Amino acid sequence: MKKTTSKSFTYKIIISILFGLLGFALNFYTINFYFPPYTATVLIGLIFPILITLAWGWKYGLLSALVGGCQTMWWLWGPSNGYATFLVVPPFTLWIVWHGFIAGWRKKQTVSKWWLSPYIVEIPFRILNSINLFTLSRWAISLNPPSWAWASNAADTIPLDFSIFVVIKQAVVGYIILLLVDVLLNLEFVRKFFRLKKEYNQANTHFIISAAFLVAAFFWIVDSITNTLVFQPETSFLDSLALNVSAHDIFIRTAFLLVSLAGGVLAANLLRGQRESDNALRDSEERLKQIIDGNPIPIFAIGEKHIITHWNEACENLTGFPASKMVGTKKQWLPFYSEERPVLADLVMDESAEEDVSRYYSSKYTNSILTKGCYEVEDFFPSLDGKWLFITAAPLRDHLGKIIGAIETLLDITERKQAEEEIHTLNAELEQRVIERTAQLEAANRELEGFSYSVSHDLRAPLRAMNGFSRILVEEYEKQLPQEAQRYLGLVQENSHKMGRLIDDLLNFSRTGKQALNVRDVNCTAVVEQSLAELQTRWDGCEIEVVLGKLPVCRADPVLIKHVFVNLLSNAFKFTKVKKNARVEVGSKIIKGETVYFVKDNGVGFDMRYVDKVFDVFQRLHSTAEFEGTGVGLAIVHRIIRRHGGRVWAEAEVDKGAIFYFTLGAKDE
Repeated sequence: MKKTTSKSFTYKIIISILFGLLGFALNFYTINFYFPPYTATVLIGLIFPILITLAWGWKYGLLSALVGGCQTMWWLWGPSNGYATFLVVPPFTLWIVWHGFIAGWRKKQTVSKWWLSPYIVEIPFRILNSINLFTLSRWAISLNPPSWAWASNAADTIPLDFSIFVVIKQAVVGYIILLLVDVLLNLEFVRKFFRLKKEYNQANTHFIISAAFLVAAFFWIVDSITNTLVFQPETSFLDSLALNVSAHDIFIRTAFLLVSLAGGVLAANLLRGQRESDNALRDSEERLKQIIDGNPIPIFAIGEKHIITHWNEACENLTGFPASKMVGTKKQWLPFYSEERPVLADLVMDESAEEDVSRYYSSKYTNSILTKGCYEVEDFFPSLDGKWLFITAAPLRDHLGKIIGAIETLLDITERKQAEEEIHTLNAELEQRVIERTAQLEAANRELEGFSYSVSHDLRAPLRAMNGFSRILVEEYEKQLPQEAQRYLGLVQENSHKMGRLIDDLLNFSRTGKQALNVRDVNCTAVVEQSLAELQTRWDGCEIEVVLGKLPVCRADPVLIKHVFVNLLSNAFKFTKVKKNARVEVGSKIIKGETVYFVKDNGVGFDMRYVDKVFDVFQRLHSTAEFEGTGVGLAIVHRIIRRHGGRVWAEAEVDKGAIFYFTLGAKDE
């Protein structure tokens, strides 16, 4: 980027210097027009610095002017003007800078402004230069002859009519040069030479102003001829044209000139506005085309008389119809339907009533919640190899809000529809499976319940017999039985009791999954106190400190929640009784806005690697020889908490105790 900028700067510097030197040389070959007793001299070399300044700005124009483009006049007019040369020659360089500065300002405008036209900005410069020629220049001539030799013959006075002649001549020459430069800068090869953008000026409307000025100049000449031939035959044509013009004629001609220029400016402004509007419309259409053509979603648009204006590549791929056969036609229906009918875009463009939309799309359409006048449709199209499409159509409006077209998007949702159908089928199958499995589960539960009570009844009878006969043997034949036999009978009794407790626990475990919840407000503190009272006889004699913290009221089944606390407390007492300073704490805390109850002990604890087994039936982390139990209590706790919609978990460390947490989320049943 820096190299490109550097090359461009160097190129402009070189060209500016070359054009300045070329202008300097050509100015010695003047073009003269004789208006006796005066001669109008045209310095054609001025074209080169003004070309530079209007193309690249005042800095390059000033360089070109100082190098030589405006310096020839020192040699041409110095000997005849003397001191006045210092006030006559510099304005030519200032003229270059003035137009360059305005040209730079003009290029920064996003909207062309008529008053920045070079023909308009020429007027204030001409007024100031004319004042200079009528005042300062005439005063400087009165100081002649100067002290240097080459201007020793310079005049010390200048006739007023000559000053008028010079003012008119410079104004005419200035506008002619601007007109020529404007023409040159609109030539293709000149624009390429100066590396200008394709549209260099303000939509080429300067020619209208130039034409208006030429009309005014032509009127000036015709009026001069008419005045000489008809009204003042004694006056020469040159006097009537410029040398001796009456104040009345100057006023009339100047007024006509200003009116012509005003008309030219107005016409140029109107044409410029029209061209800018046309360019904006073309740019808008081009942007719309780029947006549509580059969009990966299939899109087509219709315009006046429902003719297709855009049909992007994605739409070609979806429908199989190329844009070359669709754009410019009214066959937007062809890829989708077997016979001619309006598509959604046609209905939107016509602002059709919902009854008409419903007639073609029945219940498949909906009004868009995002855009007024926009519709959405999901439909199946056999003609597109059985595709499902999600269609949206919206109106296109002009700046007045009038609908001038419509745009339609087509989204292939076939895969989604197929997935929905598969999900629907799977859901139906799943529902049927759930019904069947539920029936099977209910039957299994009934069988299991019957089996549980049957097992309970059938097992209790032999257990009672075993316990009774063993007790009779011990009581009646104690003296005859050896010591070892008595120990064996004691073990029989002990194990029959354990078997009885196991049967009770299994029945309790079975019941917790079947009985209905009776949810109500439960005073957890009272429940814990009742549980401690029941457990007191079992652990009587053990030195265990029990700490009862704050326990808020909960929503639960009072019977089942008591089972939870009884089992957790029993578990805590069992594993702490073997330790000194045994301690059991019952309390609650708030974690992330949820009430969490806990039972904590400082007993033997367990290895957290086996925490997943804690709440399983018959899973024990310690042997029966170490700690008694059936392995069902924590499983009952887990089932009760889950039935209440809560969670239960444990944290522990070997020889440092364990803590069991649970939450309750029960609802009334």
